[in-house]
Amino acid sequence: MVDAPPRKCEKNRVKKLIPREWTDSKSGKTYWRVRWNDVNGKETVKVFGSLEEADDHIKMLAPLRKKFARAAAANQDEITGLALWREFVAGEMTAGRDAPSLRDVLKPAVERLRIGQSSPPLEELMDRFYAAKKGKSSLYLAAIKNRLTRFASYLDKAEPAGSVAVEDVERALASMQAGGLSPQSVKGIRSAAFGLFAWAMKRKLVKTNPVDATEAISVDQGEVGIFSPSQLGAILRTALRIQPRAVPALAVWAFCGARRAEINRLHFDNFDRERKELRISARTAKTGKARYVPMPPALIAWLEAAEQAGAAPLGKLVPGKSDAASEGVLFRWLNDIRGEAGLDGWPHNALRHSFASYACADTDDYARVAAWLGHAGGTALLEARYRHACPKDSGSAWFNVFPTDPPPAEETAEKAATRKTRAKKSA
Repeated sequence: MVDAPPRKCEKNRVKKLIPREWTDSKSGKTYWRVRWNDVNGKETVKVFGSLEEADDHIKMLAPLRKKFARAAAANQDEITGLALWREFVAGEMTAGRDAPSLRDVLKPAVERLRIGQSSPPLEELMDRFYAAKKGKSSLYLAAIKNRLTRFASYLDKAEPAGSVAVEDVERALASMQAGGLSPQSVKGIRSAAFGLFAWAMKRKLVKTNPVDATEAISVDQGEVGIFSPSQLGAILRTALRIQPRAVPALAVWAFCGARRAEINRLHFDNFDRERKELRISARTAKTGKARYVPMPPALIAWLEAAEQAGAAPLGKLVPGKSDAASEGVLFRWLNDIRGEAGLDGWPHNALRHSFASYACADTDDYARVAAWLGHAGGTALLEARYRHACPKDSGSAWFNVFPTDPPPAEETAEKAATRKTRAKKSA
């Protein structure tokens, strides 16, 4: 049976759904065709290999056409979408859960598409973000690029950045943790992604920050690793013996609590020996704000000892044309000194954490110590991640580690008593 020519119908008339047999004149094979009008009134034809397949398709279309008339005679993509939705709803009902309405699901998705059309692709946004941060240190840029590259690997970088949803970010973070990435690393990646979208919002490249609504990553800090005063003495005396050039950097790290990146940028002319202050300039500081840190007598003694051992007080504390080059030098120094000093390990950020812990014990002034460390948000970070509880006398011991061992306490007390006696007699 050959399909009869389609009859012309009125504009709003819905074509009846009837499978019609059709034979291909070239191959001689017989097929079944179904004709219907799509949502725009355009006639659509679909060919099936059997009558059963054609009837199944009609059974899918018929209820929708009956309920929504011609507007429901959608294209095949829309029909398939509705079928998937109904399958999902049936599964939710079977599981005893309430399914949201289709409108509630589609509305935010359509809004995302609208927003996304006006924002650049994620990959382009990242490149523009890097370009804006070009003045930052090479170490900072490398860290940011590494974190954002990891973040973007869980998304489609060609899609508009504005279409990234909270659910996408949550799924990416969950995948990172499930893949074995440490909570601290995931936290750093989340922070970098937050910074990216916050930067984009200020420039109206995206309307929302999808990272903002995600749960913060919880990190168990554990016990802060610090050195004892005797270990500090072993470190500095070993450095003075095998690598005098490293002594100023290590001493500043221990007695002023500078950040590792700041150590790599400091110059000898940052020392004001008359005022006994170390100036960490805005360009050197991580926060971009200058600060002054007092130089205890022990630090000055170690700087003088390094000079006497042949370390010229010129240029940078850690030589290198760039931050990365200086970091390489510092890394080699620490490796050499650690073994010679008899240390089994070197806890993360140990000298800075040690300074924070012993300075708190010595001064009992957490706000001042936080300012010396360059913490802009008060003492919360100091107390949560930097301070290790230390006895008060150990604080004094840390800041009295000198190149040569101090005289015994009895001898010092005897000399002090002698000076007082002489003073009384002369008076």
